[in-house]
Amino acid sequence: MRYYKSRYKAHILTEPLAKPELKNHAACPFLESFMMLRYLLLISMLGLSACQSNRLAELDYQPGYNYQGLQTWQWAEPGVQFVPDSAAQKNDLDAQRVRTAISQQLMQQGFSQSPNAPLEVRAWLITDRQQQRTEVLQSDYWGPMWGPSLRADTYETSIDVQKLQIDIIDSSKQQLIWRGSDSWILPQQRISPEQRAAKLQQQVQHILHYFPPR
Repeated sequence: MRYYKSRYKAHILTEPLAKPELKNHAACPFLESFMMLRYLLLISMLGLSACQSNRLAELDYQPGYNYQGLQTWQWAEPGVQFVPDSAAQKNDLDAQRVRTAISQQLMQQGFSQSPNAPLEVRAWLITDRQQQRTEVLQSDYWGPMWGPSLRADTYETSIDVQKLQIDIIDSSKQQLIWRGSDSWILPQQRISPEQRAAKLQQQVQHILHYFPPR
């Protein structure tokens, strides 16, 4: 027997209070299938992005060239170029960062710098503004009678994409024998010089990992 107080007097309840009904959404097969589909889709997208992040945007080379006998290199002139070739895009600090990163990485890979080397190296920093279309999958659940529904919302945004391209040229023939490049989206927020240098160094290591071709 339970008691409760009101504003005026006490009442006695001779029956127990009824427990509220809990709806078991897990019992709905449509909802279970829908949630599982979203989970599998998310896993597959994460796996695809992980695989793509390990590949270069561009990798090309001359087959049959004797890459194994190469030990020395030198800078082409100019060593670093910017596209578009404008004062707004040219950055001597970035040029020096790229030169330092390439020199250190080639040294780690066993190549030494020499003024009469058979190889010349030139790097390009290419900046391009692109339109990115993003589709966001939204889900609504209208109850057990109607079940779940899906809708796709599309958003378009402008992004700045920068590509680092490294060319390796035969010095005697002035012929391109190897090219590797990779792209990344420039952050909208300002980053420090240390972060900028670390990003360029990371991209240089990623690209030159594929030289010489195996």
